[in-house]
Amino acid sequence: MTAQFREILFYKGNTYHLATEPLTQLLEIMGDEKPVLISPHTACWRGYVGTWHIEEDKLYLVDFKGYNKDHEEVGMDYIFPGHKRVFAGWYTGEIKISQGEMLHYEHMGYMSIYEKDLFLEFKKAVLVGKREVDNTIPFDPKDPMGWEKLARDLYEYNLKNSK
Repeated sequence: MTAQFREILFYKGNTYHLATEPLTQLLEIMGDEKPVLISPHTACWRGYVGTWHIEEDKLYLVDFKGYNKDHEEVGMDYIFPGHKRVFAGWYTGEIKISQGEMLHYEHMGYMSIYEKDLFLEFKKAVLVGKREVDNTIPFDPKDPMGWEKLARDLYEYNLKNSK
């Protein structure tokens, strides 16, 4: 899968690019009633890009750009007729915000690794927690996903516990 266009988030006066798609939960809830969205190219398989804003610890969808079955560009009215901004009350989960320099590019989804990741935890679109992960310690550019280290650690663990 190609690296994907990221959703946009405005938070505390900054603009961020997300490695999460909060609208997906609503589209899954809608099931067969969800609007038809078509991928305009391989960097946007979901067929849309949302713009989000956190205000007073609440998550809102403030803009939407998608493509309908006729490959025409559509906006907020396509999924929320008459609304310019929508409280994302359907969303529960973490939003991942990659920060800093890219340490490793991965040509797949949101798998590239950045210096830090900020995780914002939401319950019904209300911010209930946050945590930050520093990806620079330890970071091995030859094993960016950590699989070799995991294999070594498992081997050593099994060797130690087999006696």
